[in-house]
Amino acid sequence: MIPLVLHQTWETTAPPAPLDRFRATFAANSPGLDMRLHDAATRRRLVRQYRPDFADCFDAIALPVVAADVFRLLIVYEEGGFYADLDVECYRPIDVFAATDKAVFPLEAHLTRQRQGELRYDQPIQIGNFMFGAPPRHPFIGALLDRFMDRLRQCPVTRRDQVEDATGPREITRFFYAARPRDVAVLHQIFWGPPDIYADLPILRSRIHCRHRNLGTWKAGDARPSLRRKLIERNKPPNPFPAGLWHDFGW
Repeated sequence: MIPLVLHQTWETTAPPAPLDRFRATFAANSPGLDMRLHDAATRRRLVRQYRPDFADCFDAIALPVVAADVFRLLIVYEEGGFYADLDVECYRPIDVFAATDKAVFPLEAHLTRQRQGELRYDQPIQIGNFMFGAPPRHPFIGALLDRFMDRLRQCPVTRRDQVEDATGPREITRFFYAARPRDVAVLHQIFWGPPDIYADLPILRSRIHCRHRNLGTWKAGDARPSLRRKLIERNKPPNPFPAGLWHDFGW
């Protein structure tokens, strides 16, 4: 079972108003949820408590988003529960996803064939880390955490354009395809990370539990891609009416 705990993190204990409102939607829709907001000081303390061997390296991380990527894995591995970015909005209870011994991840995007090839994915599916859950000490979460830590010890991440390939969704997705874990379940996109247009349609909104607003505060100031790149990197619309909860990867 996944504990009914929601871990979130921000640099302080007072996130900006829009993020605070999104956080409140979890409390409103899942009244039994134990909500924990970890600030930067708490992150450092918990890393020293649970992984003192990594504490100095963690303190040296240059980008807050990288620290958050590592911490979310560490806290879910050690304590269990769910993690969600602060720009995730909750529409329906999430406790229905807790009755499992598997780790639960969102399907983040259906990719074009060219983009799949560029990213070196086995299938045109990207796994997200904006929200996930697992019982304590789940082996996939632990292995992924160790992979991130080893990567940062050997080659610190200093630029924003390195993040997704080092500690973000791209690295998680590649590791997932390499491991082919049977103890990880990936939800169809409609349930946790649907396109914005789905969330704006009443007939589809009733199927959505969580919506990732994709505010991307850590990407502020990045150059806009060309029209050609936009076409290559565009995400295909997912099936809004899948037969079940979980995507079948065929293994």
